[in-house]
Amino acid sequence: MKSISLKVTIWSVAALVISLAVFLLIGDSVVGKSAAENIAQVNQALFRQAIEAYQSGGSTKLNNYMHDLNRPSGIRFRISDASAHDLVTGEDNSDLVQRTIKSGRPFYKSHNGMTMGLRSENGRYYWLMTSVGPSAILFAPFYILLLATVLVLYWLVTMYITRPVRQLANVVDRFGAGELTARATPRSRDEIGNLGRSFNAMAERIHTLLTAERQLLQDVSHELRSPLARLTFEAEMVRKTTDRDATATMLRREIERLSELVGTLIDMARAEGDPGEVEMEVLCLNDLLLATAEDSVVEAQAAGCSIDVEAQQEICHQGNAELLRRAIENVLRNAIRYAPPKSTVEMKLIRDANCARITIRDYGPGIPEKLGKRVFDPFFRVDASRDEHTGGLGLGLAIAQRAVRVHHGEITATNASPGALLTIMLPLHPEAQQAKQ
Repeated sequence: MKSISLKVTIWSVAALVISLAVFLLIGDSVVGKSAAENIAQVNQALFRQAIEAYQSGGSTKLNNYMHDLNRPSGIRFRISDASAHDLVTGEDNSDLVQRTIKSGRPFYKSHNGMTMGLRSENGRYYWLMTSVGPSAILFAPFYILLLATVLVLYWLVTMYITRPVRQLANVVDRFGAGELTARATPRSRDEIGNLGRSFNAMAERIHTLLTAERQLLQDVSHELRSPLARLTFEAEMVRKTTDRDATATMLRREIERLSELVGTLIDMARAEGDPGEVEMEVLCLNDLLLATAEDSVVEAQAAGCSIDVEAQQEICHQGNAELLRRAIENVLRNAIRYAPPKSTVEMKLIRDANCARITIRDYGPGIPEKLGKRVFDPFFRVDASRDEHTGGLGLGLAIAQRAVRVHHGEITATNASPGALLTIMLPLHPEAQQAKQ
């Protein structure tokens, strides 16, 4: 059987039938004996009274006693003489006497009732009690209706139990078919509800890992372009320049930065898959901003703009220096790309309650308010006419957002009129400040 509902129903009905059979068996063997003893004691008392009525008043008094005793009911009482002839009606009761008293069985059961027989101590009288029970066939419709009711009730119960299982199975099929956002909606707190919540946790984990892998491929294609371009240029310089030692030094530096960049991308993908594996340390955000600005001076000069860093108070943060540097660098390079000639890209570091606020502003065309969130989407560019040579691939801010999220921070973009203002909020940990001091 493939249906769990049918299995539960069948086993439930089977358990009910077995329980009923055991109950009837115990009832016949235990309860039945006790009831038989009580019935026998009552009949003994009635038997003595009937004998006394017959001996004191003859057939007339016995007839009145038996008439009162045999009022309309499902039980009939008889008293017979030694030859098994009824003392009131005269009918022959030898068959009943033979089946009960003379056979040694006080009770005789038939399809339509039960007969009990007693004999007086002197053997002169027989007492017979016959209960007329209805035939089992008459109760057949009732039994069928009862069984059908039980089946319907059990089916409703099993449907209620198995419906969450079927829904969970449907979600698992959708997830297995590639719909990674498929999730269960457990409402109960029982084992099935716990199974649904466990599946959701597993699905979220798998979704995160697969997304991290896909993002890693996109990031590699984006981040390796600039170092590879510089390597190509410097390799060409090796052939033409006379100062090959200096050129080789620059070439080796670019190779080291390229290797470091690849490692960073892999670390960031791993961080999104399992943030607990990211190595955190206490670092000075002031030094990080200054170092990032210094690395970007050449690009700023090529764009005809300058970089101004303002960080009056020293602020320490517990995080991964390379991931944060990549995030700040991507935001800064994006600002330089859109900054007009002879303008200044402003970088500020401010402590805001228990957070460090890093702002980077340019004075370029700015970002429309309705696109403030979309600029962090992969491959999205504010100006659709830009290509990878003028506006990049649209992955720099997406990478920055992911790196900030690994540090439980937030990055936002707003229109500064003129220009764009990007803000990075990083939560500060007291232990980081104490360690620095």
